[in-house]
Amino acid sequence: MVETNLKEKEIDYPAEITFKTIIRNNPYTIDSLKSIMGENEIDAEIKEQPSKAGKFISYTVTAEFKSDEELNKICTLVSQIEGFMNLF
Repeated sequence: MVETNLKEKEIDYPAEITFKTIIRNNPYTIDSLKSIMGENEIDAEIKEQPSKAGKFISYTVTAEFKSDEELNKICTLVSQIEGFMNLF
């Protein structure tokens, strides 16, 4: 389940989910994201958008997730990347 505006939204898995994360601009960050997805056998589309000053990069990740547990696992792993700032 995903909580939106204090209401829980039921998701029928498998489902295509898109989330965004903001991470400090490090040369290996995209490799870390790809590695997380690959190690968990998730075929994800990852788009990058650097900040104006280039200090941060916003990544938009779209992939099909089999379950709420799988999605939560990936989000937890992403939040452990060095320079992680936000996930939404």
